[in-house]
Amino acid sequence: MKYRITIKAHWVNSWFLKLLSKPVALVGHEEYPLVWSHPTVIEMEQDASAWIGVGVRYFRRGKLLGVSMTELPAHSTPELSSGVITFRNGFWNHEPFKLV
Repeated sequence: MKYRITIKAHWVNSWFLKLLSKPVALVGHEEYPLVWSHPTVIEMEQDASAWIGVGVRYFRRGKLLGVSMTELPAHSTPELSSGVITFRNGFWNHEPFKLV
């Protein structure tokens, strides 16, 4: 199944993150580059559960920060059946990106 993954930053710290970091999706152990507030299509098996998370790298290098992994069930729940997945961080810059 194809999922459209979007990363959005909290309005308080979005200017800082968009200026200094690059977002990345992590599916299992594979990384996919993301674009702020624009969906990126990633294909995943529908019959197998998968761990997914998003985070950022400052200045395009270093450790992936702000990742909170979420397990997608093997068979999509109604909220995931549309194939659209959005992650957002919290008020503070250090809060991880969570599925919303």
